[in-house]
Amino acid sequence: MRSGNKEINSFVAEQIIQARVILDRVLKHLSADASSAVTMAPKQHDQKLTGALDFSMPIRAFIKKYSGRMSGPKKFTLMLAYLAKGNLDKEIMLTDIEDRWNRMTSKSLLGMKFNRFYSSQAKENDWVHASKQGSYHLRPNWKSILT
Repeated sequence: MRSGNKEINSFVAEQIIQARVILDRVLKHLSADASSAVTMAPKQHDQKLTGALDFSMPIRAFIKKYSGRMSGPKKFTLMLAYLAKGNLDKEIMLTDIEDRWNRMTSKSLLGMKFNRFYSSQAKENDWVHASKQGSYHLRPNWKSILT
């Protein structure tokens, strides 16, 4: 029975060594990509969010500049903020937000199709309010998405 265990242990050890070789290659590749990504100015992203938002920009440039690494609900709030030009009293129809969103699904912009779940999550975080069905306006707390 011991000789069988030696064979199993030898096989397992060999498999672990092969897995480690593969993992080392992957980690080496990822660290090379990460070092080049680090040089692509993540600090610039942080600087963008500290100043006042420029609502005079075209919508695609605005979204690209400020959306960065935001989640879907934050991007929803950002889109609403752009369409309302930061005005807390201006109501924007959900269909307008969804229509504009789905024109900007490339990775450099919003990166995903619109999901109505985003609006409910934005409401739960007190960034937006729906005064009537299908119509949203910003809440005073909406700027917390920028931090």
